Amino acid sequence: MSKQPPDYEKEKAEALRRNRDYVISSLDKNDEGMLLKVENFCAKHNFNRKRVLKLMRTEEYFRAVFAIDPAKQKIHEDTAAEFIESLPQVRDFKQLGHSELALFHGAVMSKKDLKKSGGHSTAKTIDFSWVTKEKQIYTSHKYTRESGGMQDGQYLDLQEFIREANFSDLPNTFFVAIADGDYYKMRDSSANMTKLEYLRKISNQKNVFAMPISELEDWLDKLN
Repeated sequence: MSKQPPDYEKEKAEALRRNRDYVISSLDKNDEGMLLKVENFCAKHNFNRKRVLKLMRTEEYFRAVFAIDPAKQKIHEDTAAEFIESLPQVRDFKQLGHSELALFHGAVMSKKDLKKSGGHSTAKTIDFSWVTKEKQIYTSHKYTRESGGMQDGQYLDLQEFIREANFSDLPNTFFVAIADGDYYKMRDSSANMTKLEYLRKISNQKNVFAMPISELEDWLDKLN
């Protein structure tokens, strides 16, 4: 039976709550970073520091101003990683940092080796790797909710990951572009199909695939 896919928005909401609570604990510890934020905020708006500190402790809405955005803490990536690692078909799972592995023209290499070779602007970062049925899997993951400049950039990143992966002839190696969020259900007007449909279309469907994370477990079951 397929596992329930991750609820990114629920995880983000819980992270936001934790981060708001952390504001108070930071004040209790006289955290220098938090106090500097307060100083800069008061200077920018000409607010009374003592009054601001009091409001931070008593008003959750005010505390939210100083809470860290979970998106900056990789909440979506971490949520996806936890889900994938929990799948029974997955072993040797790795959540790769942005400085570890890159995909260029079908080759998987360290960022260090890529840099030594002169660097390539089309090389794409690999987010996760694991083994299923003695097959090596590499993925790029994006969670995108709404349209916008940064979001469109994430869509382009997945397209470029797919195009680089399509060159690969590595044995027993598969590449997956994981596209999560309502953004990928929206229409790509230039392609006359949804964004997810377009990602599937440009994948070679042999060793390169595009899908939401909700389809991943079933796909791994069928992998042979």
